[in-house]
Amino acid sequence: MHLSFDSFCEIVKNANKTNAESALAVLWYFDHEQPGVTKTAGQLAKILDDHHIGTPNQTALAEALRRSKLASEWKSGFSLKPGSRKLIRDWLPDLDGVQPVINHAFSYLPEPIWKSTRGYIEAVCRELNGSFHHGYYNAAAVMLRRLLETLIIEAYEHLDRGIEIKDGAGNYLMLSELAERVCGENGHNGINLGRDSKKALKEARSLGNWSAHARRFLAYAGDLTKLQTGMRLLVQELVQIANLAKKT
Repeated sequence: MHLSFDSFCEIVKNANKTNAESALAVLWYFDHEQPGVTKTAGQLAKILDDHHIGTPNQTALAEALRRSKLASEWKSGFSLKPGSRKLIRDWLPDLDGVQPVINHAFSYLPEPIWKSTRGYIEAVCRELNGSFHHGYYNAAAVMLRRLLETLIIEAYEHLDRGIEIKDGAGNYLMLSELAERVCGENGHNGINLGRDSKKALKEARSLGNWSAHARRFLAYAGDLTKLQTGMRLLVQELVQIANLAKKT
């Protein structure tokens, strides 16, 4: 989510909700970042107090959360019930920069592949997953094309071979020509991609180009799902070659 927590709390404060509703909204924010996260009534009460949203008694707040039937109670605290997320979101005004909730761990490109790389790469992967999840397949194909262009450039820069993928004016090439160089076609040296990754790159190149430039072409779910396994392998290899994964 691009909206800071402090900014979100200001929105909740101005929404004039009950303590329980405000606490559920705060829980929704954390759940948006980490689905299934738990917070105790004491933690939620402190947040409301610290951000001047309210001054609830934590025992009373816990009871109000139970009565709401929108959260489940565990030893570790309260977590949102799956069906309550949209209801709570509808309490709030339009939130600039808030993306729909999806589970990126099991999306088109699983989160562990691109997590902790670069912020701009993670943002593109989230948009790719979100577009696919909500049925915007042309948008997903274009975001996939953009992701591959970015990762190829990152790989060549890391290898100190960026000059090989630039045109005469010093601009980086588009995916069609990048793929040719990566795969070692037409006399180019290529990089150390596996056979299956090269095949996946060529297929993604065609789909991305059609979705971006062919005015009568419309992508469908099947166009992307048949590439999914290959994309997982290709992206993982490019992330490794570019040394993008941060060590934890």
